[in-house]
Amino acid sequence: MRSLYLVAGTTMAGVSSVFALLAEIHNEYDIAERDLGWIAGSAFVGALVTQLWLSRYADRGYGGLLMRAGVAASAIGLLWFGLADQLWQFVVARLILGAGVGVIVPASRRYIIVNAGDDQGRQLGAFYGAYLAGFVFGPPLAGALTVAFNVKTPFIIFGALTAATYASVHRLVIPAAENVLNNGKRVLRRLIRVREMVAALLVVVSFRYSIGVFEPLWAPHMDNLGASTMVISLSLTGFALPMLIIARWAGSLSDRYNPRITSLLSAFATVPLMASYGWITAVPVLFIAAMPHGIMEAIQSPGSQAAVSDAAPKDDAAAAQGLGEAMGSAASMIGALSAAPLYSWLGAGPAFLIGAVTMAVLLTLSWLLDPPSASRQQVDKTRHASE
Repeated sequence: MRSLYLVAGTTMAGVSSVFALLAEIHNEYDIAERDLGWIAGSAFVGALVTQLWLSRYADRGYGGLLMRAGVAASAIGLLWFGLADQLWQFVVARLILGAGVGVIVPASRRYIIVNAGDDQGRQLGAFYGAYLAGFVFGPPLAGALTVAFNVKTPFIIFGALTAATYASVHRLVIPAAENVLNNGKRVLRRLIRVREMVAALLVVVSFRYSIGVFEPLWAPHMDNLGASTMVISLSLTGFALPMLIIARWAGSLSDRYNPRITSLLSAFATVPLMASYGWITAVPVLFIAAMPHGIMEAIQSPGSQAAVSDAAPKDDAAAAQGLGEAMGSAASMIGALSAAPLYSWLGAGPAFLIGAVTMAVLLTLSWLLDPPSASRQQVDKTRHASE
């Protein structure tokens, strides 16, 4: 488990550096603001492809191989990002980085789901906490390295550190399902026909769509408000630090209550916060607004993962998580590619507001498909009966 935490934290430190330094890349390489969405969106394209194509193989005994391939791809993507100086190079490097993360996450979650038992939510929360640790410490380190050296330095360093984590997973074995139900693409078709699965996926889609909107807008918005590179980096730490502090406790809420309730209610709570960002013109106020958003996302993320897990047979655990990640990646891609042009054409206020309205629609559809009325114990009984 510790090796999974190490890989997640180190990789996310590199990924979050892209968030923090997009404005610096825009200024350093004269890349138009409307084109920043291509850099952000390409990561989600890479993740989408690997999640749909490869995640099911973690259920078939190839989880360790997928982890190693994911670490290698992530390291290559970060190193290339550090050496890039043209838009197409940043796009391709980010695509490779996204593909690497796209195979690491489903394989890691399969390992957790098949080993955690009744402690599933808390363990998923702990994994998410490790992921968040990278998000907390990556941006300020990236900002400091950029100020001390240049914008290339943090990506090269984080790429080298990610490559070094290969040693922690080179012998990792993730057990195959005892009764492999996967038959080519049929597993995804079978999962998507389950109403509870679609409802759970809509929460994931809403969450990941908001990330897609957030990535290309946050740094340019703060940059336009006069924030320095270091301040922008620290703002992301302020967003993620509360998430890290409560991650394990937040995950345990899904063990205690219905994950449908924890994920849906916390997701709804982020909608007005997302809507407000574009209208806030004071950088300190943005700091404050981002903190409760981070807390709600800390509850939402393991809750939505547990809801996806509850809606699928355990033998399809990685395939279900991969499907959730793939749907989320597609939503993130749409959010990133649409938000940057909207920001350029309409400004920050309308761009963030459109994102918030879209989130509200997706969450309402999820609620209508599967109202969260059952207790966690009832959910478990229904799942065991279906298996």
